[in-house]
Amino acid sequence: MKKLLLIALIAISQSVWADGISVLGFRLLETDLTANTRGTEKRDMNGDKAALIKIVTPERGFLFNGGSLGIVGTEEKAAEIWLYVPPRAQKLTITHQVFGVLRDYYYPVSIQGGRTYEMLLDIGTGRYVTITTSQAKSDVTVDGEYLGKSPIYNRYMTYGRHAVFAQNGIYEAQDTIIVTTSDAKATKVANIEMRNMSDHYGEVVVNVENNADIWYNGHQVGTGSWSTQLREGSYTVETRKLDCDPIKTTFTVIPQKKNQIQAAPPAPHTGRLNIYTRPRNATALLNGIDPINLTELQTLPVGTYQLQFARKGYVGTTREYTIKHNLTTSDTVSLEKIKYIKPNAFYFGAGYTMRSMGGITALAGATYKNIDLQLSYTFGLGASDPVRWYSEDGNDTYLSSVEYKRSTFAVKAGYQIELTERLGITPQLGYQIEQLSGKVTDGTNLYGDKAAASCISVGAKLVYAPIQRLYLFATPELSLGVSKDNNFTRIADASNISAGGFMVSIGAIFNFSF
Repeated sequence: MKKLLLIALIAISQSVWADGISVLGFRLLETDLTANTRGTEKRDMNGDKAALIKIVTPERGFLFNGGSLGIVGTEEKAAEIWLYVPPRAQKLTITHQVFGVLRDYYYPVSIQGGRTYEMLLDIGTGRYVTITTSQAKSDVTVDGEYLGKSPIYNRYMTYGRHAVFAQNGIYEAQDTIIVTTSDAKATKVANIEMRNMSDHYGEVVVNVENNADIWYNGHQVGTGSWSTQLREGSYTVETRKLDCDPIKTTFTVIPQKKNQIQAAPPAPHTGRLNIYTRPRNATALLNGIDPINLTELQTLPVGTYQLQFARKGYVGTTREYTIKHNLTTSDTVSLEKIKYIKPNAFYFGAGYTMRSMGGITALAGATYKNIDLQLSYTFGLGASDPVRWYSEDGNDTYLSSVEYKRSTFAVKAGYQIELTERLGITPQLGYQIEQLSGKVTDGTNLYGDKAAASCISVGAKLVYAPIQRLYLFATPELSLGVSKDNNFTRIADASNISAGGFMVSIGAIFNFSF
């Protein structure tokens, strides 16, 4: 009966003192699911979910004894101790090397598994204080320590005087909280009245180049720009950016004025670039725009860059480099001499073929390891003298006069020889098909149209390269007829037209390496 009476008295008072340690409050946190959430729940030896008691206390170093049911576990958090106890636990003994012992504290409510409770533990050196402000969510600082935004619940404050500063925009308050032993053991409530201090504030606009982040009082407040109101006085902002060293800027705020501040941008991290070229006097453009001196060690901000290398008479090239903080990136760039006479290329071009009944020539071909294969077609422009046609019945009756133009399809093979850097010669052996197209100049009948002959040609293609990918060519060659159809033979016997002959083609060729 005495034990039951003791438990009843404890439940009513909810506060026990023993050697300086006391419990000021104990309650069930109805909406707190910490003890029943995966990751924060614990189980006792029987596999049952433990109850969690969040002990609010300003100190550490406590030992806990749960009697015969024991303790499931403890965890120290930023402002409290998490104590896990078995369901149906009844009492707790708390000991501390400095503050003494609270023996056999009986819980005033039933302890259930998977539920969360709160205990306010007083170590006997002060009182718990809840701080409120007339402007909600104001920043609260006590004795120089920033506590957060109001209201501040259950802050343990030692006996004595405590300086409080609260701020919310242009509203401020400076006050003193006095904690004494005569204060009630329940949580003390201190309300801080705030005043409008707009006369002491100025508008502030902080700008920074390069879209850098602006930090103030340990928080990022803007990127590139920050607008706010600050009390008169001196302030410091810090600008930050990836791959840069932060830079601080201090400025003074003049009240009731607009203060425009240009903050120093963060200093980019830099690295070095050391390039050696062969040949040595090559030029380089950074990102295709800025020329740089390759004879000097270049210091560049951290990042990735493209360098375009060039030198007259050499094939240009582009390289990409990544510059890292405080490191030197080195490279040797060898430029390849321009090959004007290309051993491997395909080409096409046009020219004029000078010969009896010459014309415009189109050609295309390719060289592979200097072996040249070429196709060409000459569109005849020059006409022959009129050729008179007679009957073959023995009467030699006059029929018509026809003039002819000659078109030639040719296939040539050869081997390219580089004479100088820009001059080459390709001896060629070819096969040609010549075809005559007729036009009646007198009479009514067209005879000999499409007459054809085949020829073998031997010659040489001379090329000169004034610039890369352009040849000027001259092709002298001698063509010998090897076969003619009857019409071609008849035309040749009756005119100055003959299969083959000497000819020279001149023109231009565009060539592309592969």
